[in-house]
Amino acid sequence: MTKREWEIWEIIIETITLIAVGVFFGLQIYYVYVYESSILTLLYHLLPMFLLYAGPAVLQIFPELLNGFGSEPLQGKVRIYAVRMVRNSKMLVVFGILAPAVADVLGMKMNAAYSLLIMAGVLGNIGYYLYRIYQYNIKEKK
Repeated sequence: MTKREWEIWEIIIETITLIAVGVFFGLQIYYVYVYESSILTLLYHLLPMFLLYAGPAVLQIFPELLNGFGSEPLQGKVRIYAVRMVRNSKMLVVFGILAPAVADVLGMKMNAAYSLLIMAGVLGNIGYYLYRIYQYNIKEKK
């Protein structure tokens, strides 16, 4: 999706997600400083977040990869829905990782069901947009 096709709320979601990634990176640097861990430990903590942010960012730029290599380009509403699905899922995953890090700083313990709620949110988001794409495709065939 080109930048001129972005709506205000999409820009806000991207900004909030990027700020959350920055806060997570800051918290991990804080942990390394306070607990006198090695730089390797810092890399072990930062690399998954980097990959979980960068992977969906690539899918937002090239949503055709969702269809597989060599497939036809996504166009119109299908492309917009695919990009929104990836963007919202990325935000949920980032906040799903950030919340336990913040809870650690505050000295709180997260409930084990928390990860299931995040997974349900991501799957619900994916299901919603797949349903929207399905409805759009049915409408276009008529």
